Amino acid sequence: MTDIDTDYKSLKQGVPRVRPRPEVVTITKEQERAWEETRTLMLMTCPAFSHILYTMMNPSKKADVAYWTEEVPIAATDGVALLLNPKKFFGYDLNERVFIVSHEIMHCIFNHCGMMQVWNTTGTVGYVDGTFLKYDSKIMNKAADYVINAQLIKAKVGKYSTNWLYDPQLSVSGEESVIDVYRKIYKDNPGGGGKGGQESFDEHLPPGTTESKDPTEAQQERSDVEWRTAVAAAVASSKAQGKLPASLERLFSDVLDPPISWKEHVQAFFARKVGTGGYDWRRPDEHLIVRGLTSVLPGRAVFAPGRSGFGSGTIIMAGDTSGSIDFRPGRVGDKFLNEMAGLLDELKPKRLVLMWCDAEVHQVDEVEDASDIENIRSKKIGGGGGTSFVPVFEEVKKMGLEPDALIYLTDGYGSFPEHAPSYPVLWGSISSATYPFGDVVDLTALNQ
Repeated sequence: MTDIDTDYKSLKQGVPRVRPRPEVVTITKEQERAWEETRTLMLMTCPAFSHILYTMMNPSKKADVAYWTEEVPIAATDGVALLLNPKKFFGYDLNERVFIVSHEIMHCIFNHCGMMQVWNTTGTVGYVDGTFLKYDSKIMNKAADYVINAQLIKAKVGKYSTNWLYDPQLSVSGEESVIDVYRKIYKDNPGGGGKGGQESFDEHLPPGTTESKDPTEAQQERSDVEWRTAVAAAVASSKAQGKLPASLERLFSDVLDPPISWKEHVQAFFARKVGTGGYDWRRPDEHLIVRGLTSVLPGRAVFAPGRSGFGSGTIIMAGDTSGSIDFRPGRVGDKFLNEMAGLLDELKPKRLVLMWCDAEVHQVDEVEDASDIENIRSKKIGGGGGTSFVPVFEEVKKMGLEPDALIYLTDGYGSFPEHAPSYPVLWGSISSATYPFGDVVDLTALNQ
């Protein structure tokens, strides 16, 4: 059982969850010089990390901005402080030490320790598709390390040791979310072990550990505004010196302006424009039941009404078949249909109509269930002419349909109707084209 799991057990029993502060040790003169070399190289090669280390990760105002203790593997963080084991840390070469310290700084920037504290309290990890997985601290620790290591390797920060966690199949670019990597490990490798004996070199401690604070209180005290301000200053300073890799700039921009995934955008669109359907207390929501223990009602399952009947009326899906959208297996059109099938399966429309159009509507498919999209995908979708979006809207009117919403997958280059329809329209766009009406969701990531 891990310390974090022990904390959760204590929570249920009403016992304070404060973990004992690690015992501090004194480093040698030789280690002091090695640590000074490490900080100097960081300042020269990745000043953004140095800025965060000195401004945000030194709550005790220590001269060497590090908490030396032999109670952690090689390194650790509680979301604020940097903890290093001198016996192990100084066994690595200079560039590897830069990688280790930068790794801990990244955990703090993205508040991984705070997020883990929340998941530990609820006992589950939730996803935008409505599913929940049981929280396992060992697997989540490794998921976070896979992502961080991939980010640093891509940005060429320090030097990566092959003994540390890195798997391109789990995190190709480091831009994958921690919970997505967690799901992959949870399903494919429940034990959470690394490839070929790879292991984590650090520990992710409950927030407030180095200050003997309650982890929940410590997490609540964290100021996102202060962290965003520090990251913005670090980015500006590093860019001015020409020492901010493009990959890191994109990652830091996620902290300053968190992106909304296209799936979340689509789900939000339906929530605003279409609604979520009726609910029935006789059919409990299974997702909430499995969440089990809560901080409000320890030991109690959470019951909420399940969805009853249809979630919406008529939904129109239109596909641009002019040639700009590739519907072959694995291409953007195929990926979009695959994702939409899952979304529509949850939405449960009374009627689902698919239209395929270039300069005219070539094919209309009506399905009773979103799973039937799979059969439609196997057909050869005709078209290949010019592009006009007008025929789809005319076909909707001709069929006497009053849809709750229309979703149109296109590159956006074509002729539009003179007037917006009375129903909501969502353009799934694979380009930077502008649209005269409706909502637009960027699908360029699917076109890669």
